[in-house]
This record gives sequence, C-alpha cells and structure tokens, in this order.
Amino acid sequence: SPSADTELICPTEYAGDCYPRIFHPTEEFQLIKEGQDLPPGLHIRLNIYTGEKEARLNIPMDGEDNLSLEGVPVEQAMVIVDQPELENQEPIQPSIPPNAPPYDAAGKIQPPPPNSGDAVTFNAAKVTINTDGQNFDNSLDDLSELAHDIYYGVEIARDRLTVEKLLCLALGSGSEKFPATENIRDHKAASILASAIQNNPTALEEVTKMGKLVTFPSCGSGAGDDMAIGPKSFVGILRHRLESEKEPLALRAKVTLMSSLMKEPGIRDNFMQEGVMDLLLAMWVKDGEQWDAVRIKVAQLVMDNFLDENMGAELGLWPKKPVSQSKICESKDRMLEDGCWEYHVEGFLKSSPAASWAKD
Repeated sequence: SPSADTELICPTEYAGDCYPRIFHPTEEFQLIKEGQDLPPGLHIRLNIYTGEKEARLNIPMDGEDNLSLEGVPVEQAMVIVDQPELENQEPIQPSIPPNAPPYDAAGKIQPPPPNSGDAVTFNAAKVTINTDGQNFDNSLDDLSELAHDIYYGVEIARDRLTVEKLLCLALGSGSEKFPATENIRDHKAASILASAIQNNPTALEEVTKMGKLVTFPSCGSGAGDDMAIGPKSFVGILRHRLESEKEPLALRAKVTLMSSLMKEPGIRDNFMQEGVMDLLLAMWVKDGEQWDAVRIKVAQLVMDNFLDENMGAELGLWPKKPVSQSKICESKDRMLEDGCWEYHVEGFLKSSPAASWAKD
C-alpha cells in the first residue's frame, strides 16, 4: 500500500485534480485543501473573505519581525493556531451583536472628491439629461459608463427626475427634441437603469421608494409618441409598443431592466398583476432568429425570478396554471395564457434545434 507521503486525494475522476493527502508546506502560503493532514509547526491563517485556510512554514520571512505582528493591516493579519485545536475546529465566524442593522455595502463606499473627473462628468450628464440639454446623447453615454459603479448607481436611483426621464426613454417616450427611438436612446436609457440597480440593493431600494413613478410612469405624449397621457402601467406601455419594436438589442435591454426591477417583490407583484408574463410570452413568440437574443433574456428573467431558487427566485409564484392543450395555444385569443409557455418553447425548439440554451 502507498505510504502516507505519497497517498493522494482525488475529488473527481480526473487524475489532474488529485493532490497529496499530507500538506507539503513551503515558505509561501498555500491553500489547505479538503481532507489534507497537516504536519505540526505550521503558520496557519484564515482568509476572512473566503473562509479558506492557508499555511506555510512557521519561520520568519525576510523583513518580518519574529516577535510580533504589530502593524500588519487587519485584512492581512495572521493567527497562529495550535495544531491539535485546528483539526476539529470550524471556520471562525464573526461575532455579530444582537439587533445589529443589516450590512450595507453601499454605505461603505466613500463619494469621490467633488472635483474629480468622474464626479464632474456625472453631475453634468444628469443636468443635461434632465433638461434636454445640447449634449444629450453624449450625456447618455457618460451615464452608461458610470452606472455600473455602486456609488453612481445609487446616485442615479435616488434622483427622481433622472429616474423618470430614463424610464420614459426606455419605454419609448422621448421628447420632441430627442425622440426615444432615435440614436438608440431607449436602448441606452434601459441599460443605464438596469446597470444602476443590478446587484446594487441600495439602488433598487431607492427606486422602490418612488412607488408608482416606476409601475405607472407619467410619460407625456410627444412627437412620435403614440401613447396618450393617462394611468398607463410600465407593463402596459411596453405591451402596447411591442409590435412596433424593431431593434432586438433595445428590447433585450428592456427585458434586462424588467428583470432587475422585479427583484423587488412589490414591483414584481405589480408587474404580474399588469400581465408581465403575457408580455414576456409575446416577446418570446416574435418571429425571426434576430429575436433569439431577446428570447435568451426572457428565459433568464423567468429562471431568475420564478424558477431558480439559487438566483433568489421565490418559488410557487408562477406558473400556477396547468399546461394548456395545443388547440388553446394555437388560438390567437388565448395563445399568451400561462399554460401555453411549454407549447411555445417546445415549438421554438423544434424549429431551432441548435438553440440548446432553451432546453435548459
């Protein structure tokens, strides 16, 4: 039988994934892999970000004081642990005081200096967009660059005028001076808002505070605008304009925005009441392979918000109706009912067998 020094642990069937059962230390920290036995006399530390343990030879390194670790930054601090205690010890968990407020990542981000280039660009872009200024399209581009940043995402989301302007552009309601569908302004606006709130809970919370401004945006009618002023819902406006939508990438950006907004339960519930699933299915059945990019986003929205618990979906919200018979789904009046999703997805797979993503 192999000695302990040469015995391997193989977590998979591939030989390249095997590693020695006994940890072999060096002068550099190395990851301690699952199941490895540790020889005595190691310098062991816990990576506070991953929860993984690392070890190296317990000898002073060049320039290192052997008496103390004083002065080492907190995130790099190392703790020597007696070997017998470590073997059966769970990863160290931080002590959280009772009734502590939830951790707010955005609150840890310091605003940039007021005179920094990004701050000046950001503030100028917001003013230009809110007032239909001369450099309108360039300002949309500037916000597109900055919206991914957590700080600027929150700043966009808490500005009511900016959110309303971007929402209406995304929904196809521009102004006489700057129509939404020219120069892909609707596409840019949807992308900016989606980027601002995606993976940014604080920004999403700020948008949620605006209530009906999001779910029933007050977009006025302008040149080229085919919607009259009235209590039209976000979902209703998109549904009304779907047939005239000619740009797949713009529609894809709008689906991404919907998915990001629907991470907030109140907005999600309103969208469902207003028929968002009918709208999404209407997008799915648009004819032509140029709309495949939209179909992919629709599938991701359905998975992330309704079917995949690992992505934060709340299971049981949808679907609630059984699968419909084919004759129902072939009827123009009923083809967009909840029970027809399976029929239309299967029909798409038959006509596009190469679209393996739809099978998933």
